Amino acid sequence: MKYSNYHIAKFVKKINRFTVICELDGQEIIVHLKNTGRNVELLVPGYEVSVVHNPGPKRKTDYDLVAVNKLGHWINIDSQAPNAVVKESLAESLSIPGVPKLVEFKPETKIDDSRIDFWGLTADKRNCWIETKGVTLEMDGIAKFPDAPTTRAVKHVKTMTNAVKNGDHAYLYFVVQMDYVSDMTINLAMAPKLAAAINDAVRRGVHVVACDCVVTPGEMKLRQVINFK
Repeated sequence: MKYSNYHIAKFVKKINRFTVICELDGQEIIVHLKNTGRNVELLVPGYEVSVVHNPGPKRKTDYDLVAVNKLGHWINIDSQAPNAVVKESLAESLSIPGVPKLVEFKPETKIDDSRIDFWGLTADKRNCWIETKGVTLEMDGIAKFPDAPTTRAVKHVKTMTNAVKNGDHAYLYFVVQMDYVSDMTINLAMAPKLAAAINDAVRRGVHVVACDCVVTPGEMKLRQVINFK
């Protein structure tokens, strides 16, 4: 997934949940933050950031913040990017790292009272559900999810657990939006209920995959499976 019309700027300060100030070519600009997490370790004054010029008549800002250079490593923080890179890979080859190749797929498919990011059909004609989650938090060399409380993720995990009971395949797919970590885990202090739901889901047959990404200021793409623990 590539961004067109991106620029390198410097982060100045956060205004509110979705708005930040950055410095571009010596001038301060208002930028939309495409991420609902806390991002405390990323939104640091003086850090390099990648901002995409994306003006529109209904927009309050002309720019979107999509990536941060954290101590020499680019981390994508666009909350729409994980689904986009998975969809791009499936559209190109009907495959993503860590998941069996599919014969067809469809995004945003309803199951029970949830919408799961992707439905697919395997070669043995079984349903395959894939729910993606973006990971932007890194602590002490380990990627962690989430960086803010979440109840939606717990619901999705339970939905996929039920799908496995019905004979389907199910994958919780963590898109680690960086390229310099080899391990990923659940942020237990932030989401103990999610950790418990995932442990139960794995015992019942749900697969958990963490895949890192090649990240630059103007691009992100899936790379390889890393260790989930």
